[in-house]
Amino acid sequence: MVARRGRRAKISGLDTLTSTITDAVKAASKASDSIETEVHNAVYGKSGLPVVFAAARKAVANTEPGNTDLAVFDEAMRGAMDGLADSSIPSNYDRMREVVMTAPSQLIWMAARQAAGDLFATMPAKAKGAGDGRLLGKMKSAAVRAAKTRLGRKDRIKTVEGAVKGVRYIAEGITRMTSEIVMTGAATHAATAAVFEVAIRNVRPEDLRDAVEEACIDLPRAARRHDDVVVGLVAALATMIAEDASNRRKYQTAARGAVELSQEEAAGQVFNMITGNAFQGAYVALVAGAYATSDGSDFESGYERALAKACGVDTHMNSQLPMGSIPDDAPPDIKMLPEDLYRRLSSAVMALFTSDEDIARQRRFNDAMDADYKAIAARREVKGIITMYEMAYRAGYKAAAATAGCGPGKE
Repeated sequence: MVARRGRRAKISGLDTLTSTITDAVKAASKASDSIETEVHNAVYGKSGLPVVFAAARKAVANTEPGNTDLAVFDEAMRGAMDGLADSSIPSNYDRMREVVMTAPSQLIWMAARQAAGDLFATMPAKAKGAGDGRLLGKMKSAAVRAAKTRLGRKDRIKTVEGAVKGVRYIAEGITRMTSEIVMTGAATHAATAAVFEVAIRNVRPEDLRDAVEEACIDLPRAARRHDDVVVGLVAALATMIAEDASNRRKYQTAARGAVELSQEEAAGQVFNMITGNAFQGAYVALVAGAYATSDGSDFESGYERALAKACGVDTHMNSQLPMGSIPDDAPPDIKMLPEDLYRRLSSAVMALFTSDEDIARQRRFNDAMDADYKAIAARREVKGIITMYEMAYRAGYKAAAATAGCGPGKE
């Protein structure tokens, strides 16, 4: 039966839910993939993170060697943040918004296809196999055409504008969150490398190993005026820097190695954060509409399995490896790690067993799992998304029914 406002359609089974989630993953992936090259160039290029790291080092360039007190770390952080504002990285935020703002047009396409899939799932087996066996494809095509026509009418302008407003709310929120996380993460990486250089500056080769060890112990302490995320990230970086610098012969090469290591770590995290959140913003807008237009029971029971299929993730492998959120029973030193760093380190473990392609799929799965579509669907600010999704669903359902020979409103 055609979905109506106040009455939600029943999604029939895991296969139908998987098809709907797959549409959302594909649409959001296509949008976010379109900016990957641009984001990569902005982050890794000369006007990207190198500007941030240079600013952090310049801020503490005149600091007395060996001084790693709280004020030095604070000064390095301020310098890094100023450098970030002057870099090419903030230009990515407008591109993120553009990616998320592609969702309204995809909402119509996805809602119509969901409607056709829901109807098809309820049809008798004999009816499904009628003709050349391509009935579902024909139903989906007819549904999409009808939904686009319905929402393209002049009397539906306010409906479309409402959806755009709702998607803009999502886009602004996720862009603001991303900029804050990138600011903290990039500045912390740059400040850590800069303060490490101050700590070992002018140390003689024979004393360097001990100086490196002492500096890496002091680094988290120097950051303690900041929150636990910063301190935990500094502690993790200090461990990696200590390992890298332990066999260096000169303080200059040890400091340069710390910059290269920290910059590479920051680049990976910033790139994944921007592209991953661009995907997540578009994805959550789409899935919130699908969730609000269903009765919710299939989402409750089968969402994770459907998403795993849509992303091509091996759920057995996923259950065996430490991906996703940090477990409640994790050791204290692991709990100090930021979630994104934990996931990245977990991906390194996964790389021992899987390909780069598998890791990319796993990352996409994690990004989608983090999208709180239930909370978004409940927000009054996105009411316009739900309204347009429902209208596209109804129009698509009627067209699919006509194509299947069921007649409008019949199953």
